[in-house]
Parts: sequence; structure tokens; C-alpha cells
Amino acid sequence: MNVQENITASAPSYLTTELKEQIDEVIRAIPASQLVSPDHEVEGMDPKVSIDPYTYFKSLRERKGEVLQYVDGKYGDIQVYNVFGHDLSKPNFCVLGYDLIREMCLDKENFINKDSYGLHTKAQADFTLVQEMDGEEHRLTRLLFDREVFSKKYMIDFSEQTITPMAHFLTERIAGLLEDGEKVDLCRDYSLPLVYSSIARIIGVPMTDMNYFVDMGERAFGGSRDLMKAFEAVQELGAFFKEKYEARKAAGDLDRGDLMSMMSKAEREGRRFSDEEIVAYCRFLLPGGIETTWRQTANLCYAMMAHPQAYADVVANPDLIPAAVDEACRWMASGFVVPRMAGRDTELGGVSIPEGSSMVGIFGVANRDERIWDDPDTFDIHRKRKAHLTFSTGSHVCMGQHLARQNLTGALTALTENLADLKLACDPAEIELTGFQIRCPRKVPVTRG
Repeated sequence: MNVQENITASAPSYLTTELKEQIDEVIRAIPASQLVSPDHEVEGMDPKVSIDPYTYFKSLRERKGEVLQYVDGKYGDIQVYNVFGHDLSKPNFCVLGYDLIREMCLDKENFINKDSYGLHTKAQADFTLVQEMDGEEHRLTRLLFDREVFSKKYMIDFSEQTITPMAHFLTERIAGLLEDGEKVDLCRDYSLPLVYSSIARIIGVPMTDMNYFVDMGERAFGGSRDLMKAFEAVQELGAFFKEKYEARKAAGDLDRGDLMSMMSKAEREGRRFSDEEIVAYCRFLLPGGIETTWRQTANLCYAMMAHPQAYADVVANPDLIPAAVDEACRWMASGFVVPRMAGRDTELGGVSIPEGSSMVGIFGVANRDERIWDDPDTFDIHRKRKAHLTFSTGSHVCMGQHLARQNLTGALTALTENLADLKLACDPAEIELTGFQIRCPRKVPVTRG
């Protein structure tokens, strides 16, 4: 049976037969390099820590404490690369405990965001982007994004129009592949194309150019690993979005409901986005929206497939989907670290922190703090929900969290509705999960039965 013949006609008009066929071809052409964590084997990173950061950092916290200084490429005795490309002529500290990371993120006086992302964003723009703003500048810019661009209502509506139909299309495609005897990987065949399609619709780039834009995005986001490649990718993406924006502005074509349209019209308390900002945020939010969200979707898929009883429970009771999504975000965050800078001489957890010190909160590990959660290493969708740190906290909480949650919810909903008998095609122990800054499985092979 041809895959396309197994796809129902329930999709909206934008998913034409031609586009479905093109998406199928694009998915098949995804290079394996796009499906692995981009920082698993970077220089200065202990591969064992990349594979199991939970065990190593929990042991380090118990032996050495919750706030540790970076010395000779190590926190304590754990070798970790300079994740954000911070200036190491000044002290750098990691924070390992849940309560202390919350304290750091909520203390806007002592721990600031200016310059906190180091080389990670150095190539992105000639001005300060929202993630490195503080004070009134940050408040006004976040108001524009939160109320005018990424509002919760808009994201819910967008989910119904884009994420839900694409998720159903992809699950129906998976059903056809399995019926045809083809191998299916929930990273390649589901998580990446689902998230890319939604971000592509918001940013306004072609769905069929997924492999190009994902590759460019990973390079642009890798400033701490290769600043020159990041800069080149940003320049290329910037030229693309500048030409696109100027053409649409000249034609009066800024009423599509996508990012360019919404940013061009947004206004709060006299603050508006400049043309330069609109282009810069398009090129920044394209990889920013895709990278961690598609990998978090892959982590969710892995968690559910590796725990078949949990998957069966959600199939039987869809009301458990929000709890399952939340537990997957806690249990295995895709984005694993959050930065800050010490704005003045201070202390955290009894450790003196000099002004100008860079901070790395390892919240992926703190999400398994046994002082907060019972049996934290166990994936349990029925546990009492407590606020994890995957989307950070405080005024700098992830501004794309509503979109991320809609992607995750839509992904699990379509899986359980259309592939209730889905299961891993291998032993869970065979699936390799890697990465420190960005964490995900290499693949999640599945079958039915």
C-alpha cells in the first residue's frame, strides 16, 4: 500500500496532496546528523556525563555541594565544556539544587541576564535580545511578545489550525509506513517534522525547506561550539529574512497572522518593534523555537514508549495527557541548563559569588532533586505535580512555553488517538540518550502490536 493512500482527507486545505508528498520526501531526506544532540561529543565534554548527567551531577552535589566553581574545565571532578562560551577570565559557577536555581532565577537584583548567554548569542544581533535584557527594557519587550505575539489564546488557536492537523497527518503517515513494513523512528518521522511545521508556519518559512533551516538553525545556535559557523549561519538567515520582510512590507503584505505580521503591528506602552528587531527575532526564534521543542517532543515520545503502562493509561484516559507532558518535561528536559550573571558581589547557598561571575543552573538535574520529588528518577505520570524548571521561572520564564506545550500536547494526543497500540521496536536500554545543553534520544524506533 502506498503511504499516501493511507492518509485520510481530514487535513485542512494547506495540507494538499502535493504538500503531503513533498513532506514525505523531506522526512526521508533528513540527515542523521540532525537527529543527534549537537553537543554530545564536543571538545571538553566527558561523553559519560553526556550520556548520564543525572547520576554524575547528583553524586557531585552530594560530595561537593550545590554551588561549584568551574576550574580547569571541570565542576568538581566532572569535565564539562563551557556551555555558553562565557568569559572564563572571571569566575564561573554551576548550581545543582532545585531551590537554589529558583532563588537565582527569581533574584533579579543580584543575578541578571545581561551578557549571560555569552558566545551563544554573540553572533545573533548587534543589539541586546530579550533573553539578555533586564529591568524596564525587559518588561516592555516581554509585554510585546507575551500579549501581542505569543499569547496563550493565539497559541491555542494556532494549535487547532496547524499542530493538530499536522500531528494527525504524521501519525497516519506512520501507520502507512508500518503497514508497508518500513521502519519508523519517532524522532525522524514525527517529532522533528511536527515541530518544524508549526514553527515554519509562525515564522513564515516553507515547510518543505525543513532540512535547510534546521541545519542553519543548529549552526546559528552553536556559537559556544563554533563562533565562526554560527556567525555565518546568522548572516545567511539574516539576509533571507531581511529580503523577505522588506518585500512584504513594500507590498503591504503584513497581515498573515505570522511572526512578521504580529511583530510589525505589536505595540504596548509606546514600545514597538523596529524593522531590525523583527528580522533579528525571526532569525533567532526559528532555531530557538525548533531546537529544544522538537527534542522535548522526542523525549516525551521516548518516555511514553519506554513506559508502556503509562502509555496505556493515557490511551484509556486522555485527561492524563497534561500530566504526562508535564512529567516528561520534568523527567527529561531537552534544554538542560539556564545562565545568569552576578550583577554584584553576592552569595548563593553559602558560596561567595563575585560581581561579573557567570552562572550555569543545571535545571535538568535539579528537576530530579530528591528533596522536592519522591523517587525522582522514576517516570510517573500519576505523581503529584510540582513546578519543574524546564521552562525556567520568574520574569524570564520561557516566552515560547505555550507553543511548546501545545506541540507536546498535540503530539501525544494524536499518537494515542491514532496509534493506540504503538510500542518500542527494541529494548528501552538500547536507546541512547545524549547531550548536556541539549538532550534527546538518537532515535525512538517503534512498531505496532
